[in-house]
Amino acid sequence: MAKIVRRTPNEIKEMRSRGEIMTDTERVSNFSEETVERMAMDDPDNFLKTDEDWARAIIHRPGTRGPQKAPTKKSIAIRLSQDVVENFKSSGTGWQSRIDDALRTYLKEHPLKHA
Repeated sequence: MAKIVRRTPNEIKEMRSRGEIMTDTERVSNFSEETVERMAMDDPDNFLKTDEDWARAIIHRPGTRGPQKAPTKKSIAIRLSQDVVENFKSSGTGWQSRIDDALRTYLKEHPLKHA
């Protein structure tokens, strides 16, 4: 199996300027569609082989969050003192969950009386 190597756009430009061929375009352009399909199906790294595989595939875009497996939290807007937010944020990622834990602990120690 070939090793995957990452190259920057500048590295690719330099390789092309030196005449280093990165793809055997003549050989590849002569492949029939059937040959390309067969090669894709034989590729051990190709895990999306059928239409059913593609239908079950989940596309993840960096920076976006997928659906929760079991939604357990409710999204709300809340106003908190700036120093409280900064203190929790300064402790790193997961600061919102730590606020949730702090409120949960408070409620255990100070049960609210409902009217």
